[in-house]
Order: sequence, then C-alpha cells, then structure tokens
Amino acid sequence: MYKIKKRRVTLEDFLKLKKYQPFSSMRQNGKTINLATIFACSGPTLGRQMKQAGFTEEDCDATIATFGLENAYNQTLLNNTANKDPVDLKYMVVGIKLRELFFQTYPGLLERVEREQRFAMKHGYVRTWSGPIRHLPELRYMKFNAQGNLVGMDKKLYSRMFAGMKNEASNTSIQTAEVQQAMPDATALQATFKEWGLKTRIFNYVHDSFVLYVHKSEKDLVYALLNKVAMEHREPYYGLRMYIDVVESDLNKGHYYDNGKEIDITTYDLDYQMKKWNEEHEASISYTRKIPGDPAKSKKVQKAGIN
Repeated sequence: MYKIKKRRVTLEDFLKLKKYQPFSSMRQNGKTINLATIFACSGPTLGRQMKQAGFTEEDCDATIATFGLENAYNQTLLNNTANKDPVDLKYMVVGIKLRELFFQTYPGLLERVEREQRFAMKHGYVRTWSGPIRHLPELRYMKFNAQGNLVGMDKKLYSRMFAGMKNEASNTSIQTAEVQQAMPDATALQATFKEWGLKTRIFNYVHDSFVLYVHKSEKDLVYALLNKVAMEHREPYYGLRMYIDVVESDLNKGHYYDNGKEIDITTYDLDYQMKKWNEEHEASISYTRKIPGDPAKSKKVQKAGIN
C-alpha cells in the first residue's frame, strides 16, 4: 500500500507540474500580477487585468480570506457611491493588496518608478540606461501640487493623459532593456539564416519575443543556433547567462499559434549540429558572431569589477 506524505511544494515540483491544475492557473495568475506590477499599474487596474486574464471570483474570495481583507472589502462596499458591481470591487480590493505586497517585497522597484516619473514631470522626457529617450513634453505644461498631483482645470481635462504619460515614463526603461537584449538576437539569427541558405525565417517580433517559421529539416540546427546566439556576451555583461524559452507549435499535431510544446534548447550544441548538417548536405557552414560589441572587452571589464 502506498503511503501519502504531506510536504511543502518546492520550486522544482512547481516547474515539473506547471502544465497541470492548480499549478497552471497559479502560473498564469502569477504572470499577470508580476508583469502588471513591474510596469507599475495601479491596484484597481491590476484587479481588472487579473479578471481579464482568468482570475475568478472564487480566487478573489480565497485571496480576501487569506489576507484578511473582509473589512477592507466591506468598507469599499459602503463607500460605493458610483454603484459599481460588487464583484468588480472584490477585484479592486485584491489588486490593491497584491500591488502593496509586491512593492513591499521589491521596494527598490517602486523607488525606481517614482524617480523616473518625477524626472519626466520636471524635464518632459525620460532617458533610459540603455540609451533611448522618450519625450513627454505635455508634462511640462501641466500644473501639479507639492504631492505631484494635477490641480485645477488640468485635473478635470487631462487626468487620463497624465496617468498614461506617467506609466510611459516608468515603463520605458523596462521596454528598451528588453529590446536591447532581444533585437540583436533577432538580427543575428535572420542574417545567419540567409547566410546559411536556410528556409527558416523570423516573421514576427514584439519587445523581447519573436516568432519563427522553422522548416522541419532545419529544426535541430536552428535550435542550436538560438541557444548559441542567446548566450553570446554583449555589453553590458553582468555574468548572467541568457536563455531563450521556446514553444514549438506544430499544426499537424493540433497545435496553434503560441500554444504547443515547450522545448529546452540548452541541450542543443551548435558545433555538433553544424558538423552533422555539413556531412548530410555536403555543405561548409560555420558560425560567425553577429552580436555587436567585443566579448573580450566585456570580460576584462567584469574582472576589473567595473560592471
């Protein structure tokens, strides 16, 4: 007879079971919450995004019970002068609490958000650490109080614009950081596909994600190339290896766009795959680094402790 032993779920357990309930729902909810809070959305906005992503009313009830938010929810109901749906108020209370907990866990993130918003309100632009500048000139012409809130007619006329521009100010550095890592990868991959005469192509790109049409005969070689390009050191380099998560969608297996099988490409070795390809196709392909920057210089800077 089997003996069932109760224990805490480890990260390794979660990763093995992430496609199964309740872990798949937890993972999706976690993605929504983490991405929304990283981009500094408000508590009510976080609640709305959680609802759209599949966070259920039952999930809200469980969260309210877990964190003892019954009094906060009841007070929100009493103050509901706009006659909002009580269910939507649950999402709002939960969103506010989860946002609060997130920034308690990562206080430096909230400091960064507020710092960049203050800079944008003062100067009318933000400058990101990776180089790009986003201009927000309308902020220079708005009137704020000492707390940084709109006042007078500007509050009545431009509140939504103001909130949007503050979000852009705090989000820009994150969005451009993604692009700095991913765009050189996409450029190097596409150039190498053409150089090697492959049929595989990149046909879509958003932020740090790109979509490829991969010819089946080239799959192993392409996965090995993806792995190699992702791990190429580029400046600034902080000693962190980068990986590409791959989801393989095969229409012949009933998959559809972005819903297929997760592939671990870290086991694909490019030297081996190039040798195999050359032997099978009587070719002579070789890998040439196309990522900008000098990897040797990055290593010297790292050793000197300057990074």
